[in-house]
Amino acid sequence: MKGYSVTVRHLCKTVKNKKKYKEILHDTSFEVKSGEFVAIIGCSGAGKTTLMNLMSGYSSVTSGQVLINNVDVTKEYDHMKGNVAYVPQREILHDTLTLKETLQYAMQLRIPNITREEIQIKLTELITMLELEGKEDTQIKKLSGGEKRRAAIAVELLSNPKLFLLDEPTSGLDSNIEKKIMKKLRELSDSGQTIIMTAHTVSNLYMCDKVIVMGQNGRICYCGSYDDIFAYFGIDDFIDIYDVLKEDTDRYYEKYCETVMKEEPVAQDKFIKKETVGIFKQTSILTKRYLNIIWNNKPWLFLLLLEAPAFGFLICLVGPSDGMTRYRDALMCLEAFTLAATWLGTFNSAQEIVKERHIIKKEYMSGMHLFSYLLSKLLVMILLCLYQTFVVVTMVCCYVKPMPSDSLLFSPYIGYLITYFLVTFGACMTGIFISSISRDRETTLVITPLYMGTQLLFSGGFLAFNWISEKISLFVIGRWSMEGLGVVTNMEAIARGKYVSLNLNQIDLMHLGDSFWTYLNGFKDGFSELFMNYYFLDNAQTYYSSTVGHLLFVWGILLFMAIFFIGLSVLVIKKSILRQE
Repeated sequence: MKGYSVTVRHLCKTVKNKKKYKEILHDTSFEVKSGEFVAIIGCSGAGKTTLMNLMSGYSSVTSGQVLINNVDVTKEYDHMKGNVAYVPQREILHDTLTLKETLQYAMQLRIPNITREEIQIKLTELITMLELEGKEDTQIKKLSGGEKRRAAIAVELLSNPKLFLLDEPTSGLDSNIEKKIMKKLRELSDSGQTIIMTAHTVSNLYMCDKVIVMGQNGRICYCGSYDDIFAYFGIDDFIDIYDVLKEDTDRYYEKYCETVMKEEPVAQDKFIKKETVGIFKQTSILTKRYLNIIWNNKPWLFLLLLEAPAFGFLICLVGPSDGMTRYRDALMCLEAFTLAATWLGTFNSAQEIVKERHIIKKEYMSGMHLFSYLLSKLLVMILLCLYQTFVVVTMVCCYVKPMPSDSLLFSPYIGYLITYFLVTFGACMTGIFISSISRDRETTLVITPLYMGTQLLFSGGFLAFNWISEKISLFVIGRWSMEGLGVVTNMEAIARGKYVSLNLNQIDLMHLGDSFWTYLNGFKDGFSELFMNYYFLDNAQTYYSSTVGHLLFVWGILLFMAIFFIGLSVLVIKKSILRQE
């Protein structure tokens, strides 16, 4: 196997910090030949990780070029996908999966048509090579720091990459394991793979073909063999190199610039397009993995399954069994339904994307399709929403008997099920959007209550609409939830029945011996009742007209909102998570 060559030309990276621009990588140039094993060293803050991120395509360059096999990956980023393996400093793995599950799913996602026997053989080989025997059934979160590092390396070794980039792969490992990993990397390089790694420890660098030394402010001060370093810097002990660079980075940077390559790189083989697993196969694998992640996280699974019956019980506890025969009580029941549906949907998904930001980008670079990832989320969310809908609606309808509508083609129970599911699913997709725009989990804890407050205030259940709030409510799921549930409940018939039965002659305005004030109070109460019934009827006719066409219109709006928010989430993920920063 022939590894990829890497040519870095005049690479610079500038970031904005407190309205000022700071250069963290300065005019960097070097070359790594096919099959070389190269280590990048330097003190903290020298720009090692920045350089690795630029070479791997994780970050965008400010100026300069990174050529892999003479392909400019700064312009043709898609060539990176599936062709280059990168292990960043932070372990990007699902905490609740076991080591065995992590490797199995990674193989299935990256290697087309791999059989179970091949998976088992490769699994055994990697676990033995990285000395992880006995940890196969241990969850990632329960592994030690060093074991997690080795697990991350194992994931990237699965696809047998031609260019392997590792950011401090031996960090946190004891000397024995560190040496074994370095020996394994040396073997991979000897077999033809190109290996570039950063390192803090220097005891095993003699195994490398080339060492790149970085000084302060992202400047390369040396690129050459391990043996030549001592004469180049005038040192006897390798560790003294850090003190030398701290005092005189600029001089050694200028010295390196005098010897850096001037010629154009020799054209190499182009990238061979790597065969990837199909979209729908990936969707199936990712769906199974997502279900496995939820199943392994028992506290989270318990909450997801418990919330629906808890909401159903609470609604039954506070709502009267004949509540659907009185307009005001029915309105409050629908508001409780709306609160439960929007909360359950948002709670299901409000942290799903933000907690996997780094995993999404890492797996996308390894060949994962974004469509497959999101579709797997949607399929699991649909199952969860169906479960929650059935539990809440069934519990409430067994306690509160809704009034049937002659104008609808189905029972209120069926209407509630469909409407409640669409509301929950729409809120779920909104939660995905909230999660995609959040940079961390804490941000979702701020946005989610604000979103829930909007659903309640603009639903029309607690406060009557004015001309402004009614216009805003058109964009709020809670308003359409109330409208759809109101149509199914036949709120118009509830309001009309009470209005028609109202008889002013029944209002006892005067009794012999009563005072004038008693008379006046009786008239006031009777007039108030008359006014409220006029209001209820007008409100019901405006928003809750019980017809099939009206209900289908509301369902269409709810479905459109769900699709709209998942579409927005795709755009945000592409622009925010998958982009090169």
